[in-house]
Amino acid sequence: MKIKDSLFRSILEFRAKRQRSVINKNINSNAILVVATVFLGDLFMLAPFIEALKRSKPGVEIILVCNEDLKEVASLLNVKHIVPSKRPTSLSIKRINKLSISGYEVAYCIFSGAWLSAMIDISVKKVVSFPDPSGRLNHVITEMINFPKYPLSAIKIPLLMLNNNHIDENLIALDSWKPDGENAIIHVGARSLLRRMPISLMSNIINILNNKSMNIIVTSGPNEFNKLEELRAIMPTNVFNQINFELGSKNLVNLIPTIISSKIVIGIDTGFLHLTKALGVPTLVLLGQSQAELFGGDGFYSRSIHLGIHNLICRDKKTFHGLKENWINKCDRDYCHVEGMPCIGTLEMESIKNNIYKLLDLSMETQSLPISIEQSYD
Repeated sequence: MKIKDSLFRSILEFRAKRQRSVINKNINSNAILVVATVFLGDLFMLAPFIEALKRSKPGVEIILVCNEDLKEVASLLNVKHIVPSKRPTSLSIKRINKLSISGYEVAYCIFSGAWLSAMIDISVKKVVSFPDPSGRLNHVITEMINFPKYPLSAIKIPLLMLNNNHIDENLIALDSWKPDGENAIIHVGARSLLRRMPISLMSNIINILNNKSMNIIVTSGPNEFNKLEELRAIMPTNVFNQINFELGSKNLVNLIPTIISSKIVIGIDTGFLHLTKALGVPTLVLLGQSQAELFGGDGFYSRSIHLGIHNLICRDKKTFHGLKENWINKCDRDYCHVEGMPCIGTLEMESIKNNIYKLLDLSMETQSLPISIEQSYD
């Protein structure tokens, strides 16, 4: 099947290069196709984009294409249909066409250049996309949106594709926050070592929350936390024994009730924290976006506070101190290449504590009232 799909995509791309137009002006449909075959965090950064589509086009039917392993959590976006398919296949294209017999008013290809070639076999009136990185399929795009010349929050970038007045709206698409009790989540895991919370920092945050009599829940994905015994060694036994550890033992979707019933989530910038922000849960992000020259930080959701340095030279995704190497695979907290370990070393516990208290105070506010927090960068 993989060989067959690979051959299909090669033929599809060859045909797309030769075809000069995909526009079908006769389409009259309220269906919109959103292709977002991205990672977990990127998917939930699309939450305000999906919400803006619904607000600007009442009655719209949104069909979302996403990765197979994200289809369950993608259901939280409340779209009409979800097509799980990372890359276009004959089967996924047939299903997309079947879901809207009258075609699609517009197809948004968001960070999914591999799907541009599929537009020649999908009945669509307009294709909106950022430029194809290779440039080979730019002719398929009927409305090309360039990346911003000046920094924007990462969450705002997809909103550029709407080309209307929604760009500055404070949209929280999944605002389901309903705190119940005194729960606080510390998310310590991440795929890369760089974004995993150090034990010493974790211990200090636990003590802050424990002093506020919070029920502490520690979460991580599978195989993302292996220092339980080290934590036990430095924590008071009575405090450690009260912590509820959810270390890769639950599917993310099964954690949703726990997340929305919690008063605060604390962690380093990961897909998990993008989800908590999209759910409207007060979230303290200890490190934010790495490329501030493009993203300008991630301060779009009103119930989140972002600490830490956002544009570290060691976190350049293209080079690592002038070497053509990936920084994610070279980060080593035992030997930091930058003096003072500025990613974690500049975080002050007093600032962390004050911002934890600030976010906990949100539970005293009426949920329907607008909440705005000035972002902090230490």
